[in-house]
Amino acid sequence: MKKNKDNKKNILLNLDKILSSSNTIYLMDFFNLNANQTFFLRKNFHKNGIQMKVIKNSLLKKSIKKNKKFESFLPFLKKNTSILFSKKNLGKIVSIIIKEFHYKEKMKNPILKIAYVQNDFYIGNKDLDLLINIKSKEDLIIDILYNLKATLKNIISSLSNSSNKIYNILKSLSTK
Repeated sequence: MKKNKDNKKNILLNLDKILSSSNTIYLMDFFNLNANQTFFLRKNFHKNGIQMKVIKNSLLKKSIKKNKKFESFLPFLKKNTSILFSKKNLGKIVSIIIKEFHYKEKMKNPILKIAYVQNDFYIGNKDLDLLINIKSKEDLIIDILYNLKATLKNIISSLSNSSNKIYNILKSLSTK
């Protein structure tokens, strides 16, 4: 009996660590998948630095009650629950893998219960497309820098053209 309690405590500690240190968390329902399909998904997740664990809803509820940030997960802790997580911002990659799997297998399973990506929550398979198109903070910074570069190029170009015109006007005025 003590071994079982110690095991639950270890699982709770691991869940607490996952919730506090992960930037990307997906709660999924992987029902009606055969062993090959599950293996395919796990392999793709692992290859991309995403960990997957099947957990008991009751243990996850206990862990969430300690970490109030994830209270939005509570209504979704029904039936089978698997947690996908990563310390990196990999929300886009998880969604791509799942959507490709849906397309390849011509099925809607696995089902996204809820996801936490870039400090926001996304609910249901309908949000998978949204998550695929989401830009990371790094992508947004690159876009901003690219736009600034283009704008600065235009300003410098117009200034150099203007200075040539002013020089030509001054030169023609000085000769008169």
